[in-house]
Amino acid sequence: MPLITLTTDFGIKDPDLGYIKSRILQAIPDAQILDISHDLMPFDPQEAVYVIENSLRDFPKNTIHLIGFDSESSESQQPVLVVANGQYYLGNNNGVITTALASQKADYYILPVSGDEAFMQAHILATKQLVEGKRPDQVGQKVAELKTIMLPKPFVKHNERTGEVSLIAPQVIYNDHYGNAVFNLKKATFEAWQKGRKFVIKFGHNEINYLVENYHDAVKHEKSVTVAGQMFAHFNSFGYFEIFVYQSNKLSGGANTLLGLQKNQTVHIVFET
Repeated sequence: MPLITLTTDFGIKDPDLGYIKSRILQAIPDAQILDISHDLMPFDPQEAVYVIENSLRDFPKNTIHLIGFDSESSESQQPVLVVANGQYYLGNNNGVITTALASQKADYYILPVSGDEAFMQAHILATKQLVEGKRPDQVGQKVAELKTIMLPKPFVKHNERTGEVSLIAPQVIYNDHYGNAVFNLKKATFEAWQKGRKFVIKFGHNEINYLVENYHDAVKHEKSVTVAGQMFAHFNSFGYFEIFVYQSNKLSGGANTLLGLQKNQTVHIVFET
């Protein structure tokens, strides 16, 4: 039973998602279709890269991933197949898949256009061929590279005297289901710039001067057991810097609403000099 994942910007309200699943099952009746997310923000490649990079990498070998982000193919945005880590990624040549898999060795293929590109027909046909045992080079034409995306990086300021990083200004790239604010700063990069120094995180009238290990670790840093609604910072399970409101939900609000940390907002991380 072939495992096929679906990650799209289709949403769940419209008929698109049901229709594409019917097309997959017509082509591959025994397919096991697994929904990853259908809430990617349309035309927001940075959010798509974050979700694809962190949700698909540990699937079993031979898993086929259909990426329906800006999914209508054209001459300027051809359907493609990317093979990495023993898995198959099918989407369009818009830079999302290649950027999400930038840390992995990959092979790239351009797929033939099927003539019906509104619902990823070329991708579904390629999926069927892979399930039937065809090699990637029998499914598409191998190429040396595909488009990539230059994603924004944190602003960095250096101390003129020492040359050390004195300030980082990362920006919010993703608000999750709880309203947590995820930034374009990874743990390894932060630690390389920090060099063990103390720091303070500043945004608006707010300041945070330490990191917690995880969400529940927040309780250890407060004298009162009641910390619901308080703000904390840490690096999340995927290694990205994140500011969160403890035990937030849609009724009480999260970092996105209570702290104003919506998409593209920045904070300042100032290091001790």
